[in-house]
Amino acid sequence: MTSQPSPFASHWLIRDIVIASHRAAVGPGGLLFVGDSLVEGFYWNRVGSLPVLNAGYSGIWTEALEPRIPLLLQSASPGIAVLLVGTNDAKKDCSESALDGVAEHFDTILRHFETAAVPVIVMTPPPIERAKRLTNFYSADAMASLSRRIVQIADGRAAAIADLHTAFGDGAGAAREGLTTDGVHLSARAYRQLHDVLEKTVANVAMRKGHDEPGA
Repeated sequence: MTSQPSPFASHWLIRDIVIASHRAAVGPGGLLFVGDSLVEGFYWNRVGSLPVLNAGYSGIWTEALEPRIPLLLQSASPGIAVLLVGTNDAKKDCSESALDGVAEHFDTILRHFETAAVPVIVMTPPPIERAKRLTNFYSADAMASLSRRIVQIADGRAAAIADLHTAFGDGAGAAREGLTTDGVHLSARAYRQLHDVLEKTVANVAMRKGHDEPGA
């Protein structure tokens, strides 16, 4: 997707205000969870020992999220970050050439985390569930292709990779039944699974981070 006006722009401004107010409560050294509506819908305020700053923006795509990342890193000073974005890039009729552009923006986002020296856990977008309200607005093939690209880009650079596209998949290119409410947005059951994945992954990253810090 290319730069364009978004019907979600006013919502993003509200989210900026909410995120800024929560930032003071979380403080530096917390967990920055950044991405699209799948992140915004994450309803836990702690993962393991870390308070969570939820920086989810419903409707956002990778290119639109990219310029927000340096600002969030500078203002939040997180100890660890989690990135989950890409669902809104894989809309119906999305081409492989369009995904090339998405991959470039994703690469830029990772470089922002590298520059800030903040370890980031990269999550792939989960697959689409069949026969739900929003199913036909998205491309299962594009989602799979983008998820593979994300894993390739993050390999060796991210602190960890959580491949939700595989973990939530039915083995035939779709999400397992009951993991979404409308084909895209996660059900309570799926969010509990996502939380469990984060608990384990964040704990491992925090342990390695502690070992790597001077004097540890």
